[in-house]
Amino acid sequence: MSASIARRLGSRWTDVTAVVLVASTAAIAAAAYPRLPAEMVVGWHVGLDGRVSRTIGPRALGVALLPALSVVGYAALRTVRALISLDAPRDRRLYDALVHLFLASLCLCQTAVVAANLW
Repeated sequence: MSASIARRLGSRWTDVTAVVLVASTAAIAAAAYPRLPAEMVVGWHVGLDGRVSRTIGPRALGVALLPALSVVGYAALRTVRALISLDAPRDRRLYDALVHLFLASLCLCQTAVVAANLW
């Protein structure tokens, strides 16, 4: 197998897994949408005094915010990858790993927000 074919296959594989992470973030919210309350907790903040405050928002915001952020984030990071030169295979793997880490963290946050509001 030539190096260019292996490179294209590797690039597609990382794109597929990234899109699966984005779709999972949206699917978590869509699956739980009917059971979520009309007003959801969408953020928790710990002040310097140690008290926790919550940010409340409508269900549509709580469900759509993180999937939208993951779509926009992935599009921006994919555009950056197309614009910068990542010649070394190690650099491409590192960049793809960081993109996947970002998308996985958004998926995990979506899971936490949905779980906290279902509880």
